Amino acid sequence: MTLPGVAAGPPKAGYDVVVVGAGVQGLATAYELARSGVTDVAVLDRSWPGGGASGRNGEMIRSAFSSREWSQLFDLSLRRFSELSAELDFNILFSPSGYLVLSTTDDELRRQHLVAAKQAEYGVQSEVLDAAEVRRLVPHANPELARGGIFQRRAGFAHHDAVVWGYLRAAARAGVSVFSGVDVHAVLASGGRVTGVRTDHGDIAADVVVNAAGAYSDDLNLTAGVRLPLVKARLEMLVTEPVKPFLRCAVATPHLLGYCHQTARGEFVGGTELPGHDETDSLNTTYHMLRDMATKWVRLFPDLGGVRILRNWAGTVSQAPDLAPVLGEAPGVSGYHLSIAWVYGFMGAPAAGRLLAESIVTGRVDAVMAPFEARRLIEGRSIAESTLVLTTDGRS
Repeated sequence: MTLPGVAAGPPKAGYDVVVVGAGVQGLATAYELARSGVTDVAVLDRSWPGGGASGRNGEMIRSAFSSREWSQLFDLSLRRFSELSAELDFNILFSPSGYLVLSTTDDELRRQHLVAAKQAEYGVQSEVLDAAEVRRLVPHANPELARGGIFQRRAGFAHHDAVVWGYLRAAARAGVSVFSGVDVHAVLASGGRVTGVRTDHGDIAADVVVNAAGAYSDDLNLTAGVRLPLVKARLEMLVTEPVKPFLRCAVATPHLLGYCHQTARGEFVGGTELPGHDETDSLNTTYHMLRDMATKWVRLFPDLGGVRILRNWAGTVSQAPDLAPVLGEAPGVSGYHLSIAWVYGFMGAPAAGRLLAESIVTGRVDAVMAPFEARRLIEGRSIAESTLVLTTDGRS
């Protein structure tokens, strides 16, 4: 049976643009291309739309970061999230109920005052809450772990599946062809320019190829002769049975390496990490991560003790050394564009899709997107961001 929005039959022998990966990044880019008048677009995915990290993430959305680069990119994305339901004619269940980055020590709180001052310079609205204010906002949190935090009131979360399906339906209505079950084996190039892709359905010609293949994006890069210092990383999350509402906003805790929210149906959704990163690409869950998540969340929210876990799952992403995404044309291969190395990919998709599509259509790179070019990794230019709830080389 053909999925709604997914094309029936095999792809054509050629398109103006081929996008590899029908996750939220690939679908957002295809949708934005179609809005710009480029409709001869094929999106190819080895599985089904949203079957990778796009359907396995924490759904949380913010733009209050410590760096200008991250703040500007994700603030554009946050603004786009607020209008997507109306634009896509599909309810993405965006809840602007706020996002709290929790301080669990006095040192963390002092650093957050400095970060909030930077955010004000970038035009990002946030506020530093003291312990009493955090306890009023999140009354069920362990008071020993609630010393304060940075709160962004207009941030929040959206339903990942709804975002994927909204972009899929809108792109299909605009003329984009989305194919599931088409495995892309290689990017084809000649004379320093992309010519198409090789798939298990044969070669497909294209003047522009977009790599939005998630955890497998580096494998695709290598077929085009593009070498970037990326690694795979594996993450796990859990969801509980529905419980009485106790958590209105999204919460991230760098101290516990965790992030969570409660859905409108009452389920608690959360993920945690351990120092370092797991480079395996297995989607099987593990007992040690389930124990880590359960232990940390009951520590932060004691009322979760005894609540039943409905399921837990794993997902994989690719990471750059500085944990920032890679956006733009690949060095040395004209027409080959990248939207990869996303560890906050769901959160950043609305902005990235629009900016990348604009650069493909116009040939101009927006100032917000420019810092995330691939060349920075080759030249050793890192984007420093201190508020990520992620680990690399044993550090948060």
